[in-house]
Amino acid sequence: MYIQTHMRSTEQQRITRIILVLILFGFLFGTYSVVAARPNCITAPKLCVGPLFREYWQQHNGTHTFGLPIGTTHTHYLPGRAVFYTHTFERAILEYIPSRHGAHKYQSTPVGQLWYDAFQSQLTPLSSDEELAFQPGSGQCAIVEAQRPAVCGEFLGYYQRHGLQNDAVPHITRAERLALLGVPITPVMKWQMNGETRLVQLFSHARLDYMAGNAADNKVIAGNVVVDLLNANIALPKQPSTPINYLRDTGAPVFNDVVLHSWRGAMPIGYWQTRSHDIQSAVSSFTYHDHFYSVRASQNMKYVAFTLQIKNMRNDNGAAVYIDYSYIGLIDIDGNRYNASPMLKYLATPFVPTTVKPGTTFVGQLIFEIPYDTAPAQIELNMANLDSNVSRFDQTIELRVPPYN
Repeated sequence: MYIQTHMRSTEQQRITRIILVLILFGFLFGTYSVVAARPNCITAPKLCVGPLFREYWQQHNGTHTFGLPIGTTHTHYLPGRAVFYTHTFERAILEYIPSRHGAHKYQSTPVGQLWYDAFQSQLTPLSSDEELAFQPGSGQCAIVEAQRPAVCGEFLGYYQRHGLQNDAVPHITRAERLALLGVPITPVMKWQMNGETRLVQLFSHARLDYMAGNAADNKVIAGNVVVDLLNANIALPKQPSTPINYLRDTGAPVFNDVVLHSWRGAMPIGYWQTRSHDIQSAVSSFTYHDHFYSVRASQNMKYVAFTLQIKNMRNDNGAAVYIDYSYIGLIDIDGNRYNASPMLKYLATPFVPTTVKPGTTFVGQLIFEIPYDTAPAQIELNMANLDSNVSRFDQTIELRVPPYN
C-alpha cells in the first residue's frame, strides 16, 4: 500500500511539473504562436493578416471588404528604390509603402483594371432592351467621374454606400469611394464564364457582380478578382501602384504646369469660390509655414493655412447646412488628398463644427500638412442639409484658376 501511494504521489508530482512547464511555456511563447494567431488567422497560420496590415484590415471591415487573406505579407526589394510590402486578399492587393506620407502609405493595386485586361474577351455589352430592363429610368444613373461610363441602378447604390473610411464621419465621400473601388472603366456588361451569364461592371480597383437571386439589399456584391487572376496564372504586379489621382474634373480651364509649379513656393493673393445648392463657399489667405507655434512640420512637409467662408443663400424656409473640418479635404496639384490637421484647434478662429442657417455666414481657419514641394489645387467640401433625411452634397473649389481680387 505504501509503495502504491508513493508511486501515485510521484506520478502526481511529475504531472504537476509538466503542467507548470506548459504554463510557463505558454507565458513565454503563447502570445506569438497561439494567442495572436486566433483572431487574425482564417484557417491556418499561413493565412494570417500580418501585423503590418492587421490594423488597416480590421479598421475597414476585414473579410467583408477585402475577402479572405491569400498567403502572408510579402517584401519587395526594388533596385535603387525603397522597399515596399504587399498582402494579397481575395478582392484586393493591399500595399504598404513606407516612403510615402501619412494616409498615402496604404493603398491597393488596381486589380479591376488587371482583371479587365485579362478577361475582356469574355465580356459583351448589353442590348438597349437589356439596359432598360436592368436600370429603368434615366434618374437611376449618374456620372461619377468625367469621361467615364455611367454607374446605374443597383450598381450605383452599392458604389455610393461603400468606401475606405479616412475620417470619423460615417458618410462615404467621393475620395473614400475612389480609394476602395476606383473609377468605372466599363458600363454594365454580360460576363460569360463556365456556362453562366452574369451582369458585371468593372471599376479600376474592383468588379461588381449583380446576383439576381440574392436578397433585395444584397443583389450587388464585390467579385473575387484576385482569385480569378491567380486561377488564370495572371502575373501580379511587382511594382508599387501609382497613387490615386483625387483631382476632380471641374470643367474649368486651369493654369498650365509651369504656373502651378511656381505655387509650390507661395500661393497667389486673392480668393476662390464656388456655388451650388444655394450654398456659396470661398477660400482665401493661403500661407505656408515650417512651424506652427512651436511644432515643426514633419520631415519634407509643410503646413498650409487658409480661411474658409460658408454662406447659406437659401430662403428663410430653406434648410440649414452642417459642416466641420472632418468633412473637408485638400487635394494638391499632384492629385494627393489630405485631411485637415488636428492642429487647427490652436488657430485664432478655427473652423469648428457648425450649422449655417439660411441668410447667415460662417468663417473659420483651417490648416493642413502637405509635402514641402507641392501646392493646393482643390478644396473638397461635403455638407449635410438639415432636412428631414439629412441629405448630403459635395462641392469642389477649384484653385488652379485665376483668383478673385
